[in-house]
This record gives sequence, structure tokens and C-alpha cells, in this order.
Amino acid sequence: MADVFLLIVRWAHAIAAVAWVGGGIFYWVVLRPALRTEGVPPAVARFAGTEFGGLVALSAWTLVITGAVLVFARLSEPAADVPYAAVLAVKIALSGWMFFLISGRRRRRTPPDGAPRGRLRAAADALGHVNMTVVLGIVVFGLSDVLRLLIERNL
Repeated sequence: MADVFLLIVRWAHAIAAVAWVGGGIFYWVVLRPALRTEGVPPAVARFAGTEFGGLVALSAWTLVITGAVLVFARLSEPAADVPYAAVLAVKIALSGWMFFLISGRRRRRTPPDGAPRGRLRAAADALGHVNMTVVLGIVVFGLSDVLRLLIERNL
């Protein structure tokens, strides 16, 4: 029964990751350029932004919950060694950066001119929230494959 539960958790984790990163790629490559043209009504742009924001929020919460379950399940196995834990720590840190980017974007609207910003927020703004989220998401996907290879090597 535990194997079925972990299979469902892994599936939900993977679907949420694909939805977030795939949605980000779609937004970056297709939707954002289309919205910048004058042929798209403002109501459509608002609707698309709201729906995409909802997808990202649902995906982020799903990833946090399922990720916590998967971390505890995997680290309790004897095959999880120090290199596995190191790569996992990098993956978690990059995922945290992605969550920081989206949470800051959702809380913050355009700050008034001259409003103080922290160094971390200024750096995140300079890199661009959607672009950086997509790049980080692709790197996190790659780290997932590295983690799988490390576990399989130790089985």
C-alpha cells in the first residue's frame, strides 16, 4: 500500500512540475509575445494572467506538499548517500528560489519610485521573474534525473 501511495505522490509531483515549467515556457514563448501585440484585448490579457497565476499557485503548493513526502521517503532509504543528499539540497535551494520569485511577484505590484528594495529582490527583478523561473525549472528537472541516477546506482 505504501508503494501505491508513493507512486501517486510521485505522479502528482511530476504533473505539477510539468504544468508549472511547461506553462512557463508557453507563457514565455507564445502568450507573452501575443499579449504584447495590440490585437489582444486587455480583458483577454487579464484572464490569461489570472489563470496562469492560479496554475502556478496550485502547482507550487502541490510541489511543496508532495516534495516534502518524497524527501522523507527517499532519505529514509539506505541508497540515499551523501552525493544524493548534496544534489537534493541544490534542487531544494533552486526550487526555493523559484518559489521566492513567484511569491514576490504575486505580493508585489509596481513599487513607487524610490521605494527601498532589498538586494535579493533587486537581483531577482533584474533577472526577470518568468524567464528565471523557466530556466530554474529546467535545471531542477535535470537535477531530478541526476537524483534518479544516483539512487539507481546505489540499489
